[in-house]
Amino acid sequence: MLLRTVACRSWARSCLYRAHTTVASRSEPPAGSEEFASAVNDLSKPAHVQAPKRKPFMKSMFLGTVDTELLTFPESLNRDEQARLNRHREELERALQAPAGPDSIRLAGLQGPLAYGGKQFTETEFAYVQELVAGERTVAMGALEHNAIVKLLAQHGTPEAQEQYLAKLCAGETVAAAGLYELSSSRDTMFSTVASLDFTGGRWTLSGTKVFLRTGTADPDLLLVVASTKRMEKLNKEDGTIAAFLVDARAPGVKIAEAPLGTGGLARVTVHLNRVEVPESALVGTENEGGTVLSKFLSAVRVQSSVVRVALLKKVLNGLTEFAIHSKAATGDMMDLELVREQLARMASVIYAAESLIYTTASLMDDYEGQDVEMEAAITKVFTTGSLLSLATLPLQLLGPQALSGERPFQALFDDALKLFIGDESIDSVNLFIALTGLQYAGMHTHETIKKDRNPAMNPSHVLSRLFEKTSIEHPKKFADLQQYFHPSLEPAAHWIEQSVVRLRLATECVLSRHGVEVIERHLELGRLATIATQLYAMVACASRASRSYCIGLRHAAQDVHLANMFCREGSERVRLLALELEKGPYITSDDDYNVIARNLFREKRYYFEHPLTRNF
Repeated sequence: MLLRTVACRSWARSCLYRAHTTVASRSEPPAGSEEFASAVNDLSKPAHVQAPKRKPFMKSMFLGTVDTELLTFPESLNRDEQARLNRHREELERALQAPAGPDSIRLAGLQGPLAYGGKQFTETEFAYVQELVAGERTVAMGALEHNAIVKLLAQHGTPEAQEQYLAKLCAGETVAAAGLYELSSSRDTMFSTVASLDFTGGRWTLSGTKVFLRTGTADPDLLLVVASTKRMEKLNKEDGTIAAFLVDARAPGVKIAEAPLGTGGLARVTVHLNRVEVPESALVGTENEGGTVLSKFLSAVRVQSSVVRVALLKKVLNGLTEFAIHSKAATGDMMDLELVREQLARMASVIYAAESLIYTTASLMDDYEGQDVEMEAAITKVFTTGSLLSLATLPLQLLGPQALSGERPFQALFDDALKLFIGDESIDSVNLFIALTGLQYAGMHTHETIKKDRNPAMNPSHVLSRLFEKTSIEHPKKFADLQQYFHPSLEPAAHWIEQSVVRLRLATECVLSRHGVEVIERHLELGRLATIATQLYAMVACASRASRSYCIGLRHAAQDVHLANMFCREGSERVRLLALELEKGPYITSDDDYNVIARNLFREKRYYFEHPLTRNF
């Protein structure tokens, strides 16, 4: 039956394609054929061509290695794909401007398979279209999560689940949400939510509590739930620890209740799973592929949600720019004040870098088969989220209480920024993931060198060779002449990028040599390392985009170059300071002092310092 269904779909697609060529050959298309032609174009859309997998881009930076092929800003879409995407965007824009307004149904199948009524958008295409609704935070966040689940189901779902859900998901008849996060943690399992398999009945039983974001007032129909399958002490090296399931939100044992914390249209909702039974066909991937499924989902959502945050940043910048143009200060026009110009220019550079990160990362996901982009996606989220709250407070710094006036939109924008900043992930935890992932990759390739660094008495010749090295964090030595991969006007940016790559490598070696496997407990040093990697990736994306703009003659390309050189210069200085702190260690910096003070706070259970007027005599 399944083979017959697939064969019928293939025959239908071939017939539609022949009909399309027949219609296209006529001088005048028949009346009312516009909708039919659109369907034909969707079904005849060729698959996006992917190149073979390359080595991880940012992970390799921890080894001081640069994949120079990826320094060119990507042009993921060819001319035909770009033309098709522009047409889709125009159609969707007209639909969203209709009296009904934006709704998730029109966005439900953008990344779904063509055979099930979807558009099969790549991450680059989806990000471009997502910009249309990025201002509608509720619609955009719901749509990106729904599409990520549809894409996972198409790639890793069982044939039974695909036939049951994909067509309804693409049509918007069924709404999907992700139940990944939890309010409590467990020491015995990866997740507090546990799934156990009944081998005789072939069904899984799920128990636990999850948190998801509900868009609007209606509950989702389908939940993607990630659960632990084995206790930590019972794991073998080859075992998977987690598995992903599709759970019907109306199944017996599923109870949805809104939590106290809501985010204006995006309500934080808890779902209680009380021995919920799901069939084996509900598995997304195999029992041991839960980690892969979760990684793909998080990577896609982290990149696409950054589109929404960048849209909000643009609103803040545009509002401030307009205010500065039409406002006066004591010494003249507000737009002539150096302080205002500096702050707005910095904000523009951050937005430019964030946009560059989004499309660089999306291209890596689209253009290379099975490419490792976990770190790049995490960096994209950290950069956009970290910038969001600090830049959303800029109106308060420049305008003071006037920014909270009801006549201006800045208070509403700040509220939106705060709600998006909260999200579902701790930024510190994502930073730790970035640093530990990079250190793990570096350790796998340099373990012999690190072993010698940690045992100097047994390796005197190695110690001597280290002493006579000509490169250091303070004075890094160029190694690849990266300026040849950028336009000559971006030679300063290329120079600072190359220095930062060397500093990231030296800082990585320093941290691994000092702490070994215990580095996992050095959160402050891990945070510095993650910030260096984040800044470096943003510098590369920013400079490569500016180089492309200048080479192809885009409007304002000269300003792109100014912005990229400025951003890379300031980023390089930040990288230098962070790397020097890592080199100094916890006792020369304030890291150890933080631990001493915090331990006393925990012991006293309060702020324990005596009042300034206290006397002891």
